[in-house]
Amino acid sequence: MKLAIAHDFVRHGGAEKVLEQMHALWPTAPVYTLLAEDNPQYRDWDIRSSRLQGWLPPSKYRWPLPFYPGMVDRLPQRIDWDIDLLISSSVSLMKNLRVPAHIPHLCCIYRPAMFAYDRQDEFLAGYPAVFRPLLRNFSAKFRSWDQAGSNNPDLYVACSKYVASKVKEYYRQQAKVVYPPVETAAFCEAGKKTERGDYYLTALRLESYKRAETVVEACTRLKLPLKVAGTGPMRRELENIAGPSVEFLGFVPGTEMPALVAGCRTFLFPSEEDFGIAPVEALAAGRPVIAYGAAGALETVSDGETGIHYPHQSTDALVQAIQREQEVDWDEERLRASAERFSTENFRTRFHQTVESLLADWKPPA
Repeated sequence: MKLAIAHDFVRHGGAEKVLEQMHALWPTAPVYTLLAEDNPQYRDWDIRSSRLQGWLPPSKYRWPLPFYPGMVDRLPQRIDWDIDLLISSSVSLMKNLRVPAHIPHLCCIYRPAMFAYDRQDEFLAGYPAVFRPLLRNFSAKFRSWDQAGSNNPDLYVACSKYVASKVKEYYRQQAKVVYPPVETAAFCEAGKKTERGDYYLTALRLESYKRAETVVEACTRLKLPLKVAGTGPMRRELENIAGPSVEFLGFVPGTEMPALVAGCRTFLFPSEEDFGIAPVEALAAGRPVIAYGAAGALETVSDGETGIHYPHQSTDALVQAIQREQEVDWDEERLRASAERFSTENFRTRFHQTVESLLADWKPPA
């Protein structure tokens, strides 16, 4: 079987965890993308970037936002359509890729575009204030383009029940749920070899909508040791509000994450994520998770059993959750067991079965 993958942007995030497993299943598949960050792990891949790659630093991927729909509309001209299947790996763009009628299109969707729907303010906070009114006007045009392409995929595969509900709400389409892959084995092994430490840990991109400031403020207020793993435009702002107990680690390679997670006391997850791989990694290591109780966290972290939920993305609510967590005696084996349903092996099996089922049942339109 010959297939191609279309992925919005090749970066360092949760969507790339899924992309890596797709590539492991079909290692010769080309990956079409608008922009790719340099990653040694991907140097042997057949990554085919748009012309944007030559003049825009990948870290600035957000800036040409109004031009992306047109670029996606023109992308089919660059694709070799001698394939049996197109998989779009999409947050906001590649699901709209126009695929020839004789080729089935499976869309692995991580979320409908947040700036066009229900989380616009959070997304636009990452732009200078002077541009936000223009981008708000653009969002209406983007929403029309996005919904016009909602029938392009022959099958939606959502990364959580929460995302599936959004696909139904915004696109009036059904989505099959296949949870993303988590390298549970490496974290489980590290957790068994390492004593639970005394520091708190968060790992996320330092962007405004991730709400890292609530974690920094809470641990500063409580004078608790906190390690922050991740990079992003908010780092300097976060450093300015952090107390002496907070340490910024910057980018942490994936090979070092299991030991870092295993050594923490508790993992803090302040973001509203459509799934959220990092909390599952912490559970696999046998470490409890304090998570904002919304969206994907409701499917991965069980309040009072494998972690603590808190009701508002505020520093006060997180402080109360930390104090509540400190009173619980956690069963590490129970935490590890809860993560196994999200293992890499389960993802590969379910996703491959989904692809095979689509190809077996699909018939080109008359």
